[in-house]
Amino acid sequence: MKTAPPPDDFAARRTLFMGLSVLLTAGGFYLMLKSYSGQRIFFPDYIVMGLFPLLFGQIAIGFVLALFGFFDKLRGGDPHHLMRRPWRAKEETIPLAATAIVVPVYNEDVARVSKGIANMWQSLEKTGQIEHFDFYLCSDSNSADHWVEEECAWLSLCQKLNAFGKIFYRKRRHSINGKSGNVADFCRRWGKRYRYMIVLDADSIMAGPTLVRLVRAMEANPEVGILQTQPYMVLGGSLLRRVLQFSSHVNGAIFSQGCSMAQMSSGSYWGHNAIIRVAPFIEHCDLPLLPVPDPGKRHVLSHDTVEAALMRRAGYEVWIAYDEPGSWEEGPPNLSDMLKRDRRWCAGNLQHFWFLFARGVAMGSRLQIWIGLMAYLCSPLWLIFLVAGSFGTYFRARFLMFSAGPEDLGAVRPSHTLLLFVITMVLLFLPRVLGVLTTLPQRKLYGGFIPLVASSLLEMLISLVLAPVMMMFHTLFVLMTLLGLQIQWTTQNRTDAGLSMAHCVKLYGWLTILGVVTQVLAAYYLSTGWLWLAPIFIGWILAPVLAYLTSSSGLGLWLKSVRIFLTPEEVQPPPELVGLNDEKVEEFPGTPLWTHALLCPYVQAVHLSMVRQRSSNTEDSSQIQKNLRERLLREGPRTLASKEKLRLLWDAETVFWLHQELWARPDDQLHASWLKLQAECGRSPLLLNYVMAG
Repeated sequence: MKTAPPPDDFAARRTLFMGLSVLLTAGGFYLMLKSYSGQRIFFPDYIVMGLFPLLFGQIAIGFVLALFGFFDKLRGGDPHHLMRRPWRAKEETIPLAATAIVVPVYNEDVARVSKGIANMWQSLEKTGQIEHFDFYLCSDSNSADHWVEEECAWLSLCQKLNAFGKIFYRKRRHSINGKSGNVADFCRRWGKRYRYMIVLDADSIMAGPTLVRLVRAMEANPEVGILQTQPYMVLGGSLLRRVLQFSSHVNGAIFSQGCSMAQMSSGSYWGHNAIIRVAPFIEHCDLPLLPVPDPGKRHVLSHDTVEAALMRRAGYEVWIAYDEPGSWEEGPPNLSDMLKRDRRWCAGNLQHFWFLFARGVAMGSRLQIWIGLMAYLCSPLWLIFLVAGSFGTYFRARFLMFSAGPEDLGAVRPSHTLLLFVITMVLLFLPRVLGVLTTLPQRKLYGGFIPLVASSLLEMLISLVLAPVMMMFHTLFVLMTLLGLQIQWTTQNRTDAGLSMAHCVKLYGWLTILGVVTQVLAAYYLSTGWLWLAPIFIGWILAPVLAYLTSSSGLGLWLKSVRIFLTPEEVQPPPELVGLNDEKVEEFPGTPLWTHALLCPYVQAVHLSMVRQRSSNTEDSSQIQKNLRERLLREGPRTLASKEKLRLLWDAETVFWLHQELWARPDDQLHASWLKLQAECGRSPLLLNYVMAG
């Protein structure tokens, strides 16, 4: 497939973007070198000189992207953008094509996921286009409780929404390659039925009109392979969540718009809240294995950036629909969960080095890969830069003290250093100012002018003190990845439960010790020079307190009550977000939900309808299965490991046999826990909240 030629000004944009980034980096490097003029150069100084262009270059790239986004905002949007082409004039007349909405899950809050699907279904119904969309709940859950609950939630959704044949559930027997493997499994099994698929995360929500518009955009532009929306963070209760969702609205939007203006048809794909043309995705975006010795580490962890690069290499365009409303997600509730996520992302992003110089990759895709790499490599480089700079300052002070004459001590002028510092601060913080300026016309949706400015200043302060903490953990993550330590893809915590102070001290206390010790050493050896490092020391010393406070829902909700970190979705709640966190399954503490697939006839019927019969079985595996059955009956459900529970549930014959035995055997031949579970069977949370509720 041949892509349409880019607009005439595409080369000019790319030249301007690269030129400004290089010019700013060169200017900063010149000032840095001038600050060393007339001084003795030591070995650590050469390290500083070597790292400076890399680190300052990242700051320059971010600044130029924000500048592009601000300019694009002022002129009312990019006239060459996909969503501003002539097809919009006849948008309502464009027919839709078959589209699958794919929701991969892994041990998620089932009630929250099913409520999100219900809200999107109802939003699509209001558009009158629901017949063009099917939903697929694709599960990789390795928890037996989640598995059975997901099946019952599927049935309940189909009953409540009259959506049999429109909402599907699939549980993979072997969870290979994480989310990307789950999406690939969908493509293999059902991809040929659909022209498009919209991939979501478990916490993603999209409005019906937005979903319809995305399909029409793809229909009107057959050269487009991926269209990525800008998902805004919502529903935050904890302080960290509220800070992140405010930043995603005020700061994230301007960067996305800048990226779109600079990259145009070589845009980004973030793995969710995006529409994909299925046929070329299947044909061209199969992830290659990495050329590493360990077979267990050849799979690409962070698949989205690579898939976008492969789609672009195949000749299809990738765009960011940065100003399309109706696309949302949720953020991590506390610093610990954000770091867990970053550890996975770090391992995945570092793998992208293999694709940075691959043949046929577009320049925009290479830029995205580079930015992703440096998002984590900057942390160890920054740490080395600070350490080398500190040693260089110490050696220079010692040299001047013992080797220079009185006339030489005044030769060093800090003018270039101060100018470089001012320029760096401008490049770092002016994008935030530009974000506030572009938000001012909608200031009422952020609580008003004063709350908007106050929120921005507080967000800037929290980001400043958290940056040194993130630097140290990202450095550890890079080292762990380079040393080959295994990264597990775990379930994300999406609740606002706060962290305990004991947890914060245990996980972050070493940073406090590091901050106190290095601050004392810096004050002793660097004299007043340690003041330049004061923000670093403050972040380290306060790390446990920061982690504790930012995890607090009480503090976050109090700030919300005084209109700090307010977002448009809280001022004018969209119907798609209403009630998402209200649906709660009736709690039965200590009750293993999966056992209701063995005891409750209704739940068992749902489960058996979803499990394929065994095609073959060896004598050894049959004996293992028989032993598991008997042990389950004699010793109770809590004695089985997670894999053993799954093994039983995958065997339809075993599930049916256990149901008969549990109700037919005398009580003295069953473990005592089964008697309690039998008594609870009639008021099973799965039965009451899902199956019968439908």
